Amino acid sequence: MSEAKKRDFVQQLITLLEQNVELLTEKGYNPENKIQELSTQLTTTNDAEARQVEAMAAAKDATRLSQQSLDIVYRNGSATVDLVSGLLGKQDNLLLEIKKLRK
Repeated sequence: MSEAKKRDFVQQLITLLEQNVELLTEKGYNPENKIQELSTQLTTTNDAEARQVEAMAAAKDATRLSQQSLDIVYRNGSATVDLVSGLLGKQDNLLLEIKKLRK
């Protein structure tokens, strides 16, 4: 059963218990404590779900920032290789060693 269906089930159960307190009490079962317990647990669950959604959004933001930062530093490093190439020439041993780093 999906999370949404589980949440909906509990909410509907709470509603039905609330609507039928008198009937259930007449039959010997007072559902007030159970209603309170389920309501509290559902609120806790919903709060946890909201924190999970926020954490997932924060993780996506952090991933995007990490990737953007890596792209910037990689381009900067590549530009440095181009600079060294211009200074030393394409056949210089230092440049050849630097180019091996990309493999």
